[in-house]
Amino acid sequence: MGNNRAGNRTTLAYAIAAFVALSAALYSALGVSIGGRDTAAVAYVNGAPILDAEYARARDAMQSGLVRALTAEDNARAMKILIDEELIVQEALRLELGRDDRLVRKNLIQALISSVTALNPAIEPDEDGLRVFYEAEKSLFSSPRLVTVYVARADSDSQSQGFMEALQGGASFEEARVTFDLARVPVAPRAPLGKVSDYLGGSARDAIAKMEQGEITGPIATGSGSLFIWLRKDDGGPLSFEQARYSVETEWSRRHDEQALEKYVARLRRNARIKIIIDPETEY
Repeated sequence: MGNNRAGNRTTLAYAIAAFVALSAALYSALGVSIGGRDTAAVAYVNGAPILDAEYARARDAMQSGLVRALTAEDNARAMKILIDEELIVQEALRLELGRDDRLVRKNLIQALISSVTALNPAIEPDEDGLRVFYEAEKSLFSSPRLVTVYVARADSDSQSQGFMEALQGGASFEEARVTFDLARVPVAPRAPLGKVSDYLGGSARDAIAKMEQGEITGPIATGSGSLFIWLRKDDGGPLSFEQARYSVETEWSRRHDEQALEKYVARLRRNARIKIIIDPETEY
């Protein structure tokens, strides 16, 4: 008996998927609408109404793919699709697929989220509001920091001292390195800052994070000697407001939708009878 029920649920799940695939072209043009016609029914399926607004949208969607006017047969087909959809939804609910099937549960949750955010559209933020949001969340609007460094390693204090004195005397980084025989430490150009520690260790990475392009730092003590680092090129990092504007607007809208959903769910929690049987903090 249990196997038959499970089989029926699986068959229905596949039927739903097939129905959605067959009617995708029709429903691609359907959207959320709130209007005076939504309360009028054009048909009933087991007592559940098919609203006039849904029928009108179905016909409009069908018309968008035709160069001729809709016929009575087209209208009947639109009505059939809406009736079949309602029958499938009712059967899915009867079999409690929304409770047992993960995909159906996910789709139900997403549908509710979409309806909540559609009913609470974000107000367009003004320029000042966007800039304040950008400044508060600037770390979100960055491109990966890529660094090109020239690194030399001194094996003794005398090498380190001579190298630093040569730089202070006007020698270039390479001239000072060659003069005092410091070893060259190869690092791939445009290396992600987070990966620099793979070449040089965490102390060197942290030092580079604080450097400006063109700056030389050192000596940095490591287990294999003292490092001197020349930050030749620094790409990435925080984007300007102008560069990140589209991302700022998108994130601002996402936060608005998130807050609207949280308020909605909070109201559901307040009105629900919730009884937790286990201690959520207990480890299993």
